[in-house]
Amino acid sequence: MITLASVGRRRLLHFRHQLARHYNLTPLNNVGHQRMWCMDSGSRYSNPHQSSPNFSSISLDGSIVASATEPSTSDVLANHSHQQVSHSQTPAQAQLHHRQHEYQQQIQRWIATNPKIAPYKAEESLAKLWVEQKELFDNWKEEQHIKSVPALNETQHPPILITTDAVNLVLQAWCISNNGEKGAVRAERLLHWFEDLHSNDTTTEKPLLPRPDYQSYATVIDAWSRAAVYESTHSRTSESTSKGKTKRDIPEAIRVGFECAKKGEELLMHMQKVHEKRLENQQIEPYSSEIQPDTQVFHLVLKAWAHIQGSKASATRAMRIMDLMQELHHYQSMNVPHWQGLNMSKVQPNIMTYKLILKAWANAATPEGPDRAEEILRHCYSLSKAGNMGVEIMPDEECFHIVMKAHTESVRKRGKNSDVGHVSSVDRARQVVDLLDWMELLAKRPKTKIQPNTDSYRIALSAWVWSHHVDAPKEAESILFRMIRASESTDGGIEKLLNIDAGSNKNTPKVQPETRDFNTLINCCVFARGVGSNPQMGSDELEMDLLQQQFRRETFLIAEGALQALLSSPHAQADSATFVGMIRACLNLLPNNEERDARVIDLFRLAYRTPLPIEQSSPKLPSSSSERLKPPVGGGCVDANVLRELRRALPIIEDYIRVREEFEDHRRRQ
Repeated sequence: MITLASVGRRRLLHFRHQLARHYNLTPLNNVGHQRMWCMDSGSRYSNPHQSSPNFSSISLDGSIVASATEPSTSDVLANHSHQQVSHSQTPAQAQLHHRQHEYQQQIQRWIATNPKIAPYKAEESLAKLWVEQKELFDNWKEEQHIKSVPALNETQHPPILITTDAVNLVLQAWCISNNGEKGAVRAERLLHWFEDLHSNDTTTEKPLLPRPDYQSYATVIDAWSRAAVYESTHSRTSESTSKGKTKRDIPEAIRVGFECAKKGEELLMHMQKVHEKRLENQQIEPYSSEIQPDTQVFHLVLKAWAHIQGSKASATRAMRIMDLMQELHHYQSMNVPHWQGLNMSKVQPNIMTYKLILKAWANAATPEGPDRAEEILRHCYSLSKAGNMGVEIMPDEECFHIVMKAHTESVRKRGKNSDVGHVSSVDRARQVVDLLDWMELLAKRPKTKIQPNTDSYRIALSAWVWSHHVDAPKEAESILFRMIRASESTDGGIEKLLNIDAGSNKNTPKVQPETRDFNTLINCCVFARGVGSNPQMGSDELEMDLLQQQFRRETFLIAEGALQALLSSPHAQADSATFVGMIRACLNLLPNNEERDARVIDLFRLAYRTPLPIEQSSPKLPSSSSERLKPPVGGGCVDANVLRELRRALPIIEDYIRVREEFEDHRRRQ
């Protein structure tokens, strides 16, 4: 820095007035021996003991608006330290600090206003600021050349306009811009430019410029993770058309998402290499472990691999990342100090790590995917019982649901009686029920965090319905009534049913069956008409026909029992879909005779006498919907679909007209 002791007063005043005109500053009369300018007081490199920025600003569901409105702990400490040293700052230093702060605030306003356009504006303003910074360096070098004095003193440094926090904000703008692969490419290009500022060892301004920190690398890795999720879930339009319609190429979207996840993994490895390089050069420059990747950064890469659908390679890459985390944790545990019995290692797999691995195998869409996910779930539970991990890795309800949904989705895609990697659909459904039984068993243990909820029973119910097995209606009925019994007690719910203390788990969601759960069982019975039939009946054709009639009547009784349970349930109400399913059950499961017609008429009368659920009493249909699709006033649960099924179930036109006249009379009375 330029002081009165280093140069003549004339040259000092000349250089000072040039900067005053450039920044529109007020000239200083008495400088003394204080520095005219310094680095940003909030910069990471102005204080080697300053903590790293808060990582919550780039969390999986974080927003820049929240970080702008709610200051973090580091911001409060920075403001407090600024107040303490403000009395020692010169007006030039205060003006420079104010300008840096205004630049960051402007980027945050752009992000809050329009995240799509914000990164372009932020990067353009950063480029202009870099041009201005280079001009200051040129003037500074020229001034040093005139004086022929090397700038070895810290007080002779020129003002630094670009800070690490400012560049990180531009990276953050690209990260949350929702531009997919394009935003991640631009963010990584900016990061490489940031790294190249220190690549030239001959420049004298290299020690003065900021360098990438943990936040810089983590933000770009997060950008690639978001891009992988975005690109893999958005189908791309191919050039080929068919009958004037463009085709959607889903495998191409998965391929692009896979490449984005791969880029994020490569950047993670690069970040680790940068950390190791600084560790090797700690004798040349002070070593700081802030650049070292931690568990959260590894989770960003795992998140990318976990959200790619239909790729076994993505699950394999996720497993490799977890193996690397375990190796790093073992190495760091042997080489880092302990504080009060706690391991200070930065990388350690936890329950979130295993959740992401489970999602990766669940989304792999391979026959062995659900089985591998269940193996990992049981391995995670075994590790938690061992109690030597140092972190909480006890599986929770979400872990069980991920595995159960993987089995159920495999059943849904394969269909009736098909083998799924040497495992039949009914065996998959039984595996889901076994996991539900395991959850109920764990819920009986004291101080447990695992409690079955409504989704737990609903997943098992869907698995049996999609299996289309001969035992599907009975098994689905068993699961539904288990759910009803779990919700009967208002004091403890599932806790009282399983004989455990309800007060120890006050935040456990209650098990409450909904209308759609009863409708699922009814529809399962409707489509069970041909289940269990043998096309080669031979001489026992009459006997097999009697068995089929008995099976259909038992199935209809299951549907009728579901309807009665729904009408008496305090948590759910019958709707139009309920009676549509029951009329279809009569049509498909009962023999065509007068008894079936009487059952259909009774169900229709019950439908228009049953009030419509509150959430459906005033349906908001689109303006283009036909008037006949709207439920008639005073018609209860009768809509166009119920009337259509009634017409199909009553072949005699006189009966249909008579029932319709009764319905219209009931509406007029209402």
